[in-house]
Amino acid sequence: MTTQGTRLPAGVVVIEGSECPPGTLGLWKHYGRKGPAYGIGAGYVVALSELPADGGSMTKNVSSWVNKTQSDAKLIGTKGTRTLKAGQSLEEPAEHNDTVERVEWVQA
Repeated sequence: MTTQGTRLPAGVVVIEGSECPPGTLGLWKHYGRKGPAYGIGAGYVVALSELPADGGSMTKNVSSWVNKTQSDAKLIGTKGTRTLKAGQSLEEPAEHNDTVERVEWVQA
């Protein structure tokens, strides 16, 4: 799938609106699941610099998350690594807002 003429990494889809597709980790640029958004399939490692948003990228630009996978996601960024458990959602607390640069997965 592409957006704005840019090829997206394997395992990534564009999300239209605020609903995250089943089996994906949804991420939105703004709080309240608003703005540019993508879904990352479980197991796909993605640098957010590869996801275009408003003339830039999603690197250090994500405020809302929903994990609709069966796997725990690792949110890796400038403030360290945090885990978003399967089935959980997150509105970034102020100290972590816009800090994530990469998504990896906890190995079972």
